[in-house]
Amino acid sequence: MTRRTKILIAALLSGAVFAGGYAMFSDRDTGLAAVHAGISRQFSDVRHIDGNDLSSLDRKDVVLFDVREPSEFAVSHLKNAIRIDPGISGTDFAAKFAEATKGKTAIFYCSVGQRSSSLAHKVQRALLSSGAKAAYNLEGGIFKWHNERRPLVRGAETPTTFVHPYNGVWGRMVKDQKNTRYSISAG
Repeated sequence: MTRRTKILIAALLSGAVFAGGYAMFSDRDTGLAAVHAGISRQFSDVRHIDGNDLSSLDRKDVVLFDVREPSEFAVSHLKNAIRIDPGISGTDFAAKFAEATKGKTAIFYCSVGQRSSSLAHKVQRALLSSGAKAAYNLEGGIFKWHNERRPLVRGAETPTTFVHPYNGVWGRMVKDQKNTRYSISAG
């Protein structure tokens, strides 16, 4: 039996669910940590920041980029975040946001960190060469942020406790399932 097969069997026996090549465990914190470990390996050149460190930054020196679809962003996002299409090219991103990030720290996030790490990987060199202080991916994405009961808004500034679950599998990473919504009109 190969090492990979042994790991797969152990993960399955421990209650893991596999999605996107990542093992997600029934314990949401363990699952998000496992997903983050995989993302960190996949995008080894991307730096990550946790919620505590982000919260300690002066927000006037930070530009937040939400790398999710419009329906996800509509349910909730971090205050003052700019929604970016996950498929934007690195060239288009750099051209559009080089000036806005000059002298600032760019923070990218999505549901768990996959899409945001991918975009950070594509654009960080261009951002840094055009004057950004740093570029980070938010560890655990909006799911970890939500699980830690940090503030979210809908629209410009309306506080909300809801988060879009992305889909039924990935949404299992959200601790408070009653506060998941696929649209702002849902329940």
